[in-house]
Amino acid sequence: MHYAIHEDIANKLIAAYHGEEPLANYLKKYFAANKKHGSKDRKNISALCYTHFRNAANNFPLSDRITDAIDKNIFINSHQIQPLLFIRIRPWQKEKVIQKLQAASIEFTEVGENAFAFANTTSLQNILELNKEAVIQDFNSQAIAELLQLVPTSLEHPIQVWDACAASGGKTILMFDTMSNIRMHLSDLRESILFNADKRLQDAGIRPASVQEIDLTQAFEIKKPFDFVFADVPCSGSGTWGRTPEQLAYFTEAQLNKYTKLQAQILQNIIPTVKLNGHLLLATCSVYKDENEKNVEALLATGKFKVVKQQYYTGYTKQADTLFAALLEKIAN
Repeated sequence: MHYAIHEDIANKLIAAYHGEEPLANYLKKYFAANKKHGSKDRKNISALCYTHFRNAANNFPLSDRITDAIDKNIFINSHQIQPLLFIRIRPWQKEKVIQKLQAASIEFTEVGENAFAFANTTSLQNILELNKEAVIQDFNSQAIAELLQLVPTSLEHPIQVWDACAASGGKTILMFDTMSNIRMHLSDLRESILFNADKRLQDAGIRPASVQEIDLTQAFEIKKPFDFVFADVPCSGSGTWGRTPEQLAYFTEAQLNKYTKLQAQILQNIIPTVKLNGHLLLATCSVYKDENEKNVEALLATGKFKVVKQQYYTGYTKQADTLFAALLEKIAN
């Protein structure tokens, strides 16, 4: 197949796509049903589809709601380039990981003491023991470790830690590798998510103290408050749209309002679960101030928290995601 045919197929796929599912899933289904396309065809057709949506970055949705803490022009323009693939090397595994990558002739760039960057299409599944030796994790997701290190721990008594929105378990592994003497509890909304997270933790050699299915939008009871709660709340994902550029064409104000309402409910329910003088880490992969600074302001308005540190982790000059995180201390019940 030559370029004109690829272009025609891509245009038809784009015309029939309306954003109901991730573009990657949509294309995967199409190629599964059309086996005639070889690997080169699939690569070219996919690239044309993604380029179409990357070009929509010039009209970034709700750009007036983007935080003033980041450079909007550089951030918006960064969507023309696909982000890199990053791994975080787990403790005492660096030498082994480097040897395996070199033996397989895999090109990488060392971007941090334990962070390597690769071309986005790099496959590492058959090269590294993922989760045991290294974790696939965006560069700025790894950077949140600096806030984890500000949470007081004790060698005498383990602190009780709750990963309230565990998702795939990457942050849980980061906490185990960064914080000392912790008892980890994790929860999420769906059993299937928790099953996959628990399997990933097993691969990583980690056994959590408890795994529980909890709907954080509903009131729930706990036996005792936690020393530290990590709430990586559901959000627009606007700091990661370089990976899913179709969102640039389909995200709406109604969706943003839905997320901010959801976040407010979750945080309201989480407040009582944080022990007095304990800590709450609020995180999103969003660049909208409604999902970030405004949530922190609402927590401070309760009179129960003070900010230890908050910041945006900007990825738009590193081909990485942009995240927000705020570490708060509970000062009153």
